Amino acid sequence: MLVRTVIFLALAVFGSSTDEMQVYDTIIVGMGAAGCTAASVLCKAGKKVLALEAQNRVGGRVNTVPFGSGVVELGAEWIHGDHNSRVYDLAIQNNVTILSQDVSFQVFRSDGTMPDKKMINDLVNYALESVDDPPEEPEPLGQYLTRRLMEYMALKYPSLLEDKDFIDQFLHFMDLVVNNYEASNSWNDITTHSKYMDLKGDLHLSWHKNGYKTLFEILLNTYRDGPGYPNLNLQLEKEVTKITYPQDPAQDVEVTCKDGSTYKARNVIVTVSLGVLKESYETLFAPQLPSSKVESIDNITIGVVGKIILDFEKIWWDTSSGLHGFLWSDEAAKEISYEDRWMRRIEGFELKMGSNTSICLWTAGDATILVSMLHISCAWDGKCSMTF
Repeated sequence: MLVRTVIFLALAVFGSSTDEMQVYDTIIVGMGAAGCTAASVLCKAGKKVLALEAQNRVGGRVNTVPFGSGVVELGAEWIHGDHNSRVYDLAIQNNVTILSQDVSFQVFRSDGTMPDKKMINDLVNYALESVDDPPEEPEPLGQYLTRRLMEYMALKYPSLLEDKDFIDQFLHFMDLVVNNYEASNSWNDITTHSKYMDLKGDLHLSWHKNGYKTLFEILLNTYRDGPGYPNLNLQLEKEVTKITYPQDPAQDVEVTCKDGSTYKARNVIVTVSLGVLKESYETLFAPQLPSSKVESIDNITIGVVGKIILDFEKIWWDTSSGLHGFLWSDEAAKEISYEDRWMRRIEGFELKMGSNTSICLWTAGDATILVSMLHISCAWDGKCSMTF
């Protein structure tokens, strides 16, 4: 799963040189990927670090949990790219096996028939590759990809042009595929021009049975029963409510937590998510942030992606494809009740490499919000061992 936006905000105030005033060299607020990386670098440099995390775990948007026959990722799923990737390099340097996940599609139509697998994957790959070849003038991505796909079909699969039902179903399917990449409601909500850049190499590298949590064990020096860092004080369930950074460089930064505790340091690194910043920046910082940073926080948006992860006693699906897609016919869509309308926003399901008896259905945009509000018994009939 791709994350488009990371806010890494550093407030550096160099204070008193007296040992009595300098409790910590650095306080890190938030222990997701950015926070744990900062802690690792600073601790290796011999700095005295206090890390404050509001949740009861480290990892932020990475959340590996035991499930099914192994582990599953409730958050970030893959290492995206193996060239110039700090994450991939850390895994290899620590002899962690990383596996490439099969992301080829086997697609099913509503009547149970399966279009040619090679053709489907050719069309999907062509569409995704076309994203990296935008037109000179910006336009909605869905509009652009539809045009490119129709041109490609006319050139390579001309008989498809006679099957209007297939074209409509496949374009709807591609809309959902793009939404799962972009966390959007519609592929036409996205522009063809973007400054986002993929790293080179395989974009779907899996931690499989190891789990993405391994990255944080490596960063915090606890992997394979490592001793951690003696100069790191990590405190969980510590929600920060105020960061007071003085204008006088002779004074320290003061951090206040929800439980009333306060801490001081020469500088503070804030790595909380964009959502947390949007909700709290007006009261979190004293004095308030410069207008340039406030403008960035207000104007940057981030979408929503969700997962429905199911485990089964037996594997009933074809394991020769990592992804199984759905092409919804209009007739099948009309049979779906209003309460279950989110189902048509499911592109298909993905096999889980960390638990071979589990599958994952991805949702994006408003469908994710709708599903998250449903009681699990309303969403699925039968036995389910996971709630959300």
